[in-house]
Amino acid sequence: MLTDRLIDLFILQPDASPFVGGPRKEPALREEYTMKGVRIDSTVSMSGNAMMGESTLSSRLSVGEAAIRMVTKEVDIIDNLDICLTSLRGMDAPSDEEWSDEFSRLTEKISSGRGSELFSATFGSVPSVERLADWIATKWAPAILKTYDIAGIRVGARPVYASRSGEGQVEIVWQELKDFKTNVVGKMIIDITNDGLTARRAAGDANAGFGSISMKPLAGEDILVRRLSDAVTQATEKGLATKPIPKKMPTKETDDMPIVNATVPPVNKSTPPAVVGSESGPRSGARRSSERVRGAKKTESSETKSFE
Repeated sequence: MLTDRLIDLFILQPDASPFVGGPRKEPALREEYTMKGVRIDSTVSMSGNAMMGESTLSSRLSVGEAAIRMVTKEVDIIDNLDICLTSLRGMDAPSDEEWSDEFSRLTEKISSGRGSELFSATFGSVPSVERLADWIATKWAPAILKTYDIAGIRVGARPVYASRSGEGQVEIVWQELKDFKTNVVGKMIIDITNDGLTARRAAGDANAGFGSISMKPLAGEDILVRRLSDAVTQATEKGLATKPIPKKMPTKETDDMPIVNATVPPVNKSTPPAVVGSESGPRSGARRSSERVRGAKKTESSETKSFE
C-alpha cells in the first residue's frame, strides 16, 4: 500500500509535456528529463557539514524512485539514516546496478569511519591526473569562488583562492582579515587519483593559531561540496575522466521454477532437404505469348490470315 502511494505521488503522468510552457521558438525541456543523474550522501556528515541547502536540486522522480527502493529493501541501507539526494545533469536514468552502487558507497563510507570526508567520487579511469587537477585549480574553482554565494560572505573567513599543492592535489584556502593582517584559517584539500576524487578539510596557519583542523564547517564549505558533484559530471563530459563501470548484480535462482533442459532431435542426413518449387504460393495468372498494345485495332491482313 505504501509503495503504491509513493508511485502515485512521484510518477510522471503519461500526458505530461516534456517541455516547459507552451510551444516556443526555442523549447526548453523540464528538469525531470535533463537532471536524471543522482548522487546520495548523508544529510549531515560526521564532521558536521550540512549537505542540504537552497542550491541543492532534487528531482521528484529520482526522490520517489529512491524512496521506493528503500521501502522495498532493493538496496542495502543503514536503518534510521537520513540521506540527501542531489540531482545531477544527465539524460540517462541510473540503472539498477548504479542505484545499488550509490547506496553501497554511502553505507561503506559510514561503516568504515570515513564519514568525516567532505566529498568522494569514483571514476572508471582518469587518463591524466595532472590535467584534471589543473582544470580544477584553474577553471572550476575560480569560477565557483566568484559566485555570489561565496563572494557574498562579508563576515569572518571565506575561501579566497585555489592552487596546486602537490602531485594530483589542489587546495582551496580560507583567509580572514584581522588587524589588517591576512590569516589562513583552513583549507580544503582535493586529492585526485587514477580512479577517484576526494575532498577533505585541512588545518590553516599554525603561527596564527589555526594549526588544528576545525571541527566546525568552514564558511561556504557546503557550497563547494555540492558544486564538486557537478564538477565530476563536467569532468566526464569533457573527457577528463570516464564513468565507473557498474557491477553486475548476481542472478537469483528460484526453487519453484524448475530448470528444463531442452533436447534437439538429431538431423537425419539421408533425407534430402525439401525444395520449394515454383508451384507453391498464389498463382500469378497466365502469361501472354506476345504483348499487345491496349486499345490498338487489328489490321485487315491479320484478319484474313486468321480466316485462311
